[in-house]
Amino acid sequence: MTFIASVIAKNGIAIIADSLVTTSHPVIEYRDFLSFFETKSKATKSSSIKLDPREIINLFETKPHHTKDFEEKLFEYDKFTAITTAGSANINDKSIIDLIEEIKSRNSKQKGYNAKKIETKIKELCEYLEIEVKEHLKEKTSIKDIAFLISHYNPRKNVSSVYKINIRASSQKNLKDNNYNFLEYNKSEAYEKVVCEGQNRISEKILFGDFPAVYNIIPKIADKIAGDFSIDKKLITREYLDGLRKDQNIISSAIFSDMKMFRLSDLSLQQAVDLASLLMRLEIDFQNYTEDIPTVGGVIKLAVIDKKGFRFISGHEIVKPGNI
Repeated sequence: MTFIASVIAKNGIAIIADSLVTTSHPVIEYRDFLSFFETKSKATKSSSIKLDPREIINLFETKPHHTKDFEEKLFEYDKFTAITTAGSANINDKSIIDLIEEIKSRNSKQKGYNAKKIETKIKELCEYLEIEVKEHLKEKTSIKDIAFLISHYNPRKNVSSVYKINIRASSQKNLKDNNYNFLEYNKSEAYEKVVCEGQNRISEKILFGDFPAVYNIIPKIADKIAGDFSIDKKLITREYLDGLRKDQNIISSAIFSDMKMFRLSDLSLQQAVDLASLLMRLEIDFQNYTEDIPTVGGVIKLAVIDKKGFRFISGHEIVKPGNI
């Protein structure tokens, strides 16, 4: 995992990313292994236990195994646009940095590219990524989730915007489905002054309070009730769920008042840089109190985009070793 964030200020954007890459392996916990045999032994009167290999295989879970440093996750895309990434570090046997450089090279050869709207540039980026994903799946059995944040500042209008591109976890069978969407993108809402991806549970809790948990659990509760009482699930439409989510009798005003996101306004660029750094620090430090291996950390890259364009603030230079 990783942590990436874009913080919108009144006169630009601050962008931050770590550099750790987490390698995962299928593992089985000792206590789960013992529990499995205890359950099997109680279910039979015989002194021997019959084992189905598939049962053993199903005990394994893919979990973080180790981390390595250093992976590039924050890139200048053009003078007023930056890209950060979280998730798998490779597509079609190419690193993300190679993919970004490849498309930047292609963009530089396009006549009038700089004059294009940011929405057009993102659509072209999506088209390029989709081609690479499909090529990847022709050779590999699957691809994991990958997220991109595209942060753009318009110096003429003094307007900042953040777009999310999500490459969906897919397999080779999806290549046969002409209606399957390998990726999707959307523009963040105007009120979202902070946009995070990756290992962002602490940041999300601070910024949104309990709202995301309540927002996401409502469809699951509705689906459960429909199943238990044999209600046609087609009646549980998106419009109906949106109505439940907006119902003040269900989501109390206390939940909305707990959202710090709505209180972030007119940040200076320095405040945006400070907030991005604070959120990164919280995600890194909280790992010290859990059993999980560290998945956020390493070299922290921090950049800004304002009327002067994109520029790094820290983490982009090679520094003298601390032991010299």
